Amino acid sequence: MNSQCTPLVLTSIGSTHLDAIVRALQEHAPRRGRPWALPLRRRIVIAVTSLRTNLTVRELAAIFTVSRSQTHRILSDIVARLARLLVPHAGDLRWSWIVDGTLVPTRDHAVAAKSKNYRWSCNAQLLVRRRDLLIVSVSGAGPGNRNDVVHYRGSVIERLCQLHRRVLADGGYRGVPELAAPIFRRNRIVRDAAWRRHRKRRARVEHAIARLKDWRALRDYRRRGRTLLASLQAIAVLHNLKIELRDNS
Repeated sequence: MNSQCTPLVLTSIGSTHLDAIVRALQEHAPRRGRPWALPLRRRIVIAVTSLRTNLTVRELAAIFTVSRSQTHRILSDIVARLARLLVPHAGDLRWSWIVDGTLVPTRDHAVAAKSKNYRWSCNAQLLVRRRDLLIVSVSGAGPGNRNDVVHYRGSVIERLCQLHRRVLADGGYRGVPELAAPIFRRNRIVRDAAWRRHRKRRARVEHAIARLKDWRALRDYRRRGRTLLASLQAIAVLHNLKIELRDNS
């Protein structure tokens, strides 16, 4: 297989998107250490291909004609550097946000737990801007058998929501004062006109979660569980870059 013509097909991103990723990582390139044998662009393609396709290290090494150890080092380096580009900030307070959790099936049982989908998984918390589905912040990656509000408390997302004060959430975040959750009466949601409006606005976060899970690494996470949060943040950065390029075009 020709590794020069297949990379962008495997990553499902355009050349403009790839150029933006290269520029972003070049600005934060480390100054010390042994230089890499492969150029930055190709290393990024290998890492993005891994996140998009969820291929094993052995398969990636065969496709890109590099060793398995080198592929592993590239994934550990590039994914961590991409994750550091996701800097949470309050932004424009006029736009409402949405917070929600999702389960990521994880093969590393040291951090995962059996959850309601009967699979070993971790819980990821997402904070999304409702207007354009931009990912504001990602946190969590703890056991999937705990409720969303347990992962929410004490996280960076909780601090951002306390500053913003215009954040929508579902019934799983009941009782959290800084979140706008459905009203309960006798342990049941009051299904009135306000609830229907809230449900339609909050549904936007499900669209964002679906777009993130187009990256197959979040459908069956193969790497160590301790790296899941970095992979989530890296995918969020790639998602945000696509939105920024779309808005600027």
